[in-house]
Amino acid sequence: MENLPLLCEFLENNGYSAQKYADKFSRCFELLIEWNEKFNLTAITDREGVETKHFIDSFLGNVILKNINAKSVCDIGCGAGFPSIPLAIINPDINFTLVDSVNKKITFIEELKRQLALDNVECFHSRAEDFARINFQKFDCCVARAVAALPTLAEYTLPLIKKGGYLLAYKGINYQEELKNSQKILSILNSETDNIYESSLPDGEKRYILTIKKTGDCPKKYPRGGNKPRISPIV
Repeated sequence: MENLPLLCEFLENNGYSAQKYADKFSRCFELLIEWNEKFNLTAITDREGVETKHFIDSFLGNVILKNINAKSVCDIGCGAGFPSIPLAIINPDINFTLVDSVNKKITFIEELKRQLALDNVECFHSRAEDFARINFQKFDCCVARAVAALPTLAEYTLPLIKKGGYLLAYKGINYQEELKNSQKILSILNSETDNIYESSLPDGEKRYILTIKKTGDCPKKYPRGGNKPRISPIV
């Protein structure tokens, strides 16, 4: 994986054979750049930026997924496939379900799935609240990156998670205010903050993954429809 040296080093340092995954990650990078010219999937298009801000950043949740023994993971607002596609590549034993309300992004994910032969990936074009109604408490875990502030994100994702499961929310340095504002909705949805994991990207930027544990069943009226979790978050 000579064209992705930062990613290669990161994988090797974390116990993965870079050579084993070289073809898939190289092709993922090529497809992202190719499709981005048509569909504007990401503002980050330079090699080093994609390696750091997309691939490596996505991997930061991998140890957590392993520790909680997740077998079914849902990525709400998956965008161009981060964090789920990199995680799916190195975890063929975990099933990933990617959901986005923008059809062009799902079309891109479908092409990634086909070209990378990711049999453990499914993707759906749907609004988060609609998807949650028909997949109530179905998944071991949800992951989300750059989707919404935590009060909104919690309402979108926690109804999808089984009792005892987890939300992994990828956040930046200003996560504390979001967490403070989320206590009411977490209580309503019978969930609680489990842990906060701090990591650093190769460029030194701090990244945080908040793990929210589902301690009981959600009331079935959540998430609210009509885009209310985003327009009128419960804080």
